[in-house]
Amino acid sequence: MTFSISFNGIELSALADGFTSIERNFGATWTNNLGTEGITRYGQEFIYNYSGAKTIVVTLIKDGIPKDWVNIRQKIAKALDVPEPSPLIFDDEPGKIWYAVPDQLPTFSEDITGLRATGTLTFIVPSGVAVSSYTQKLNADNSGGANGSITVNSDNSVDVLVNNQGTLPAYLNLKFTHKSDNAYIGMAHPNGVMALGSQEQTLIDSKTTETTKVESQWLLNPSGISQKSNFDGHFDVANDVGNPQNGQLLTAGNLVYNKDGLRLQDGGPTPEKDKVYSAIGAMQVFKVPADKVGDVGTKNFTSTFNIFAQATKQGQTGLIQVLFCDANNKLMAGMGIYKDDSKGNSFRTQLYIGGNHPRTWKTFGPAGQELNNGGHGDGKVPNPNLYFNSTTGYFTIQKKDRVFNFTFGNKGGNYPITIPELGDVKCTKVFVYMGQLKGRDIGSQYITNLSLRMFNFQKNDVTKTIDSNTDASTFIPADNHHYGNGEVVNVDMGSAKIYRKEGATIANDELITGSEPFSVPVGESIINCTFGDGATPPDIELTWKERFL
Repeated sequence: MTFSISFNGIELSALADGFTSIERNFGATWTNNLGTEGITRYGQEFIYNYSGAKTIVVTLIKDGIPKDWVNIRQKIAKALDVPEPSPLIFDDEPGKIWYAVPDQLPTFSEDITGLRATGTLTFIVPSGVAVSSYTQKLNADNSGGANGSITVNSDNSVDVLVNNQGTLPAYLNLKFTHKSDNAYIGMAHPNGVMALGSQEQTLIDSKTTETTKVESQWLLNPSGISQKSNFDGHFDVANDVGNPQNGQLLTAGNLVYNKDGLRLQDGGPTPEKDKVYSAIGAMQVFKVPADKVGDVGTKNFTSTFNIFAQATKQGQTGLIQVLFCDANNKLMAGMGIYKDDSKGNSFRTQLYIGGNHPRTWKTFGPAGQELNNGGHGDGKVPNPNLYFNSTTGYFTIQKKDRVFNFTFGNKGGNYPITIPELGDVKCTKVFVYMGQLKGRDIGSQYITNLSLRMFNFQKNDVTKTIDSNTDASTFIPADNHHYGNGEVVNVDMGSAKIYRKEGATIANDELITGSEPFSVPVGESIINCTFGDGATPPDIELTWKERFL
């Protein structure tokens, strides 16, 4: 049986008649940094050492005559033409991937007399290590197995015993799925400590002048998508208000909960013929309620919503908008999905900003994505929509003082912008608009699936008053509602990135000062996870790829 070696997805063994040698050595080259001679009486002082890039050499043979060797020269040359480290996999270790690039001159010596050609391929692995081709997983379902265990302690902390079966430290991805509201997440390990969210704070003096503390409060926190309770009692009809982003969008129709979320039912009465409108549709409004101390409106907020946008026929049109406004119905920020392609399936995702210069700030598409098929990637659509389909569709808008941050939930990036004149402006209303383009039928020509399936809203500047005589030994409590029930938080130790809301919204500002990501060593070690007072321990899942010298 021929020994198999593949590089960049190409089986080199299928091109050659065999391999005569493989040099993988014991790890990579070690370099030792020693002190100056003569500083110590004997030898030299050891300072540190490190392992460099790894070199792998493969020698292959190909029998035949010169015309038989043309093909192998061309195909191997093509396989080696890579712009970045690519997977190199050997038959005897199929679970390990060396991310390598070709190095030096790939030789191919053709012995015309003996009718055998010999080739030498040199690869360099910049990282010096191999990565497992599989992902290890530890959760409640396999706790107690080979990968470790998860134990809930009597104080509601959780000990996660991780068994790293590689030969190098590993970087974990930790996923916390909340089963109650929670103030913070703490992860303590011998290699380091990482903490997220809200933290208890001690007053400065025994008779402090600090009288207020800012904390967060969920003003609307639905448990999941496609639930009628997400909208009942929270959204009101707003057909007496003009569209805050574009006054040419009629708002005389009706939005109703249908199937999976808010959908356009009708566009209202037919407009007068002498009036020119770019769309007819309907609008509802979420009026930001008073917080727990009675204040209405918020200068700092985070809102995540879920949209399903799927055109199932060529040429369907329509639009949806989520618009964050002040008390005078003036636009502060928003996003929309706009499809005016009446023949094909291209669409635009638009980000809006208000202030002194209201405008469509960014537009994504139409050339890069399509609404058809909802982005399920079944091969029928060349550029599927990866953001707003039946399984993803999350989007977050956050305001922190003067900065607005727009984030695609499918890890599609975040886009911040500073609008100084809106720094002290409070958001008091959120409008949801859906409509059809002028002259187009809402029934047969409207986008088949265009719905707002979930909406939540968190106020991030609730002011709590503290008694000025409070003793210094007491604490200002942590914000017990910082993370909501059902919210997912992902911590990627390898990339030092944090995601919250549905587990895909970038949120690196969650990191509490003084903490940082860490790795786990080879073998067994324990991560002690702690949470806010009164919180039910979240479900915890860890995933990681093992590494090998």
